Amino acid sequence: MADVVRLQERLSRTPRRDKVWHEAPAAVLLFTGVRYERLTPAMIAAKRARKASETGNDARR
Repeated sequence: MADVVRLQERLSRTPRRDKVWHEAPAAVLLFTGVRYERLTPAMIAAKRARKASETGNDARR
């Protein structure tokens, strides 16, 4: 199962650290998990040709 760790006891055993101040402001980075691509007309045509050759049909249907 789980081990219960009492934070107050653990904190009292560790020595205090000096506070570190950074000169630069913090940056917040968001990851949306989505990859966006800008396709050129040549890339779209190549993708359609590849898909058509895989299926044996016209890709547009």
